[in-house]
Amino acid sequence: MSVPTPAPPTPTARRTPLIATKTGRELVLAASVATMVVEMAWLILDLDIPFGNLVLSASALPMIGVILLLGSRGVGMPEETDRVVPFWIAMVAGLILGLALFARTGDALDVVGLLIAAVNEEVVYRFAVPLVITAALMVVRVPVRPARFVGYLVAGGWWILLPGHQAQTQTVADLGTYVAFAIISALVVSRSRALVPMSVAHCVLNVITFAHLRGDITTGSRMALSACLLFLLVGTYAWPEKADDGPAVDDGDDLISDTVIDLRDGHRPSVVRDGEITWIADPSAPEPSAAAPSAGTGSAPSSGGPPPDGDRSSR
Repeated sequence: MSVPTPAPPTPTARRTPLIATKTGRELVLAASVATMVVEMAWLILDLDIPFGNLVLSASALPMIGVILLLGSRGVGMPEETDRVVPFWIAMVAGLILGLALFARTGDALDVVGLLIAAVNEEVVYRFAVPLVITAALMVVRVPVRPARFVGYLVAGGWWILLPGHQAQTQTVADLGTYVAFAIISALVVSRSRALVPMSVAHCVLNVITFAHLRGDITTGSRMALSACLLFLLVGTYAWPEKADDGPAVDDGDDLISDTVIDLRDGHRPSVVRDGEITWIADPSAPEPSAAAPSAGTGSAPSSGGPPPDGDRSSR
């Protein structure tokens, strides 16, 4: 009696994440614009949201939409995954320490407020503002990479000049601390897309700072804890990526490049690498490319510009 040959499994179609589509990128840009506008309105009109003993920016509301749209894309991709475990152990320990210290005075809710405030600041100033500025500069034909750099620079300067930060800046050393943190935050997000881990680390640093101001920990303990946290953060998410047995490299992509679109035609922008035009595409899929334009023509060997999303196979 012959055994029937089992039928081959039916292949399942791979579902494209929303963030990897033109519609998804348009939604992210729209949510980022809304978040940036509300943040500006908060600064001008004092649109505060009371939370425990703290006041939060009204931009925390549209910020939620940005986080939901980004989904897992904002969790980050560390260079070495074995570094993630000690990092998150330290973050959880820092949050538990904050809850324990603040609960003694009935202010445990403030730790939640610090977490929301930290996530909001990172989403606004390490993603939404740079994304909007990058998209705006691309309209006037600034290339993606310099436009992205200007976006991070403007957002970092804006963050440093926030009223709460100015109030805590009494010396040049204080200003240097905020400048250094803005640079580290931008590096973390740009190198590994680790917007969520950066937000949690920001919260833990705020917990350490408030605990010191409350007299719960000494100045030495604050400095040591902050140094350890920043060491873990940089070592896990901001260390330069390296090619195989080679020097550090920069692939030109980050969370901004993942989601930015060219407002002139609605397509994802492209970059020129090693003589080829490469579309900035979903990093989980191979990036198709087209031959670079010849020196004498000034145009790519195609007649219609960038192909529409989801139809790049002909390139």
